[in-house]
Amino acid sequence: MSIPRTIDASLNRLAEGLRVMEDLARYVFDDAELSRSCKEIRHEARRLPDRWPAGWLETVRDVAGDVGTRIDVSDEGTRAGLWDVAVAAGHRAAEALRTIEELTKTFDADAASMVESMRYRLYDLDTRLRTLLASRRLRQWSLCVLLTESRCRRPWLEVAAAAIEAGADCLQLREKELDDADLLDRAKRLVDLARPAGCSVVINDRFDIALGADADGVHLGCDDLPIATVRRHVGRQLIIGASTHGITEANAAIAAGADVCGVGPMYPSETKSKLKAAGPTRLAEFIGAWPEVSHLAIGGIDPTNLPALLDAGCRGVATCDAVCTAQDPAGVVRVMLEMMHQALPA
Repeated sequence: MSIPRTIDASLNRLAEGLRVMEDLARYVFDDAELSRSCKEIRHEARRLPDRWPAGWLETVRDVAGDVGTRIDVSDEGTRAGLWDVAVAAGHRAAEALRTIEELTKTFDADAASMVESMRYRLYDLDTRLRTLLASRRLRQWSLCVLLTESRCRRPWLEVAAAAIEAGADCLQLREKELDDADLLDRAKRLVDLARPAGCSVVINDRFDIALGADADGVHLGCDDLPIATVRRHVGRQLIIGASTHGITEANAAIAAGADVCGVGPMYPSETKSKLKAAGPTRLAEFIGAWPEVSHLAIGGIDPTNLPALLDAGCRGVATCDAVCTAQDPAGVVRVMLEMMHQALPA
């Protein structure tokens, strides 16, 4: 084994991973402090070879002879979104630092100590970046609150803040009457409120507004633009949710590229008044057909009827009136989440 060759390759991997993290912090989040911290570690690593004989690393570099360039792993060529990009970059940088640290212990203990310090600082930066990106992560949401101002007993932004504080992990902005400028402004305010808490923001119907507000996703109904068309416009910039009313619609939505399926309506609901409630049976049918696809049961769901859905295997719900019309929105969110946490495996 060539120690200098291994260190040289690891320094290159470290610089690549840190550069991706730095660019995400700089261009996606405009976070000057996080960007600067990533850059500082990258520059410290670049100065490490100055401790050793000139050319010690470069003379053993052999890109053409590197057997690793011909080894492919199936998931290396795809990223589901910015979360995956950040995680891959963090792993790449941390693994490279560990290799450098272990090898420098064999001949330069002081350098090894420096690299160890860099590695712990990197862990902190990785955690901070993941926190910023948490809302963009494609995952199974537990509780999505559908926000419509006309349904809110308290000011809509207060309801949103209460839901976030209580642990809701997704908010869907559902305003069909606002003009474009007001809708965009409201979406931006919601993103600014939710993102620091890792709570996702989804915009109903309008992928253009979702992109303009830097939201996390868009939810499409049966009468909206086709899922495949929206996917061509947004790529993996947005999570795409789709309303489904039966297994046939669910199959079509998933085949077209939906990430999350709204399954319903479960119970009678004023927001779904034209559709016949199907109850937990429809949810159980969906989960049986697509156990790995994220879902949100929707339609008239509140703490009184949630247990029946949990018995059917429900992992996520979307609700409007149960939270928005409540005097204590946070209290309702906490009750529902506690019911879900007790029913679902850890």
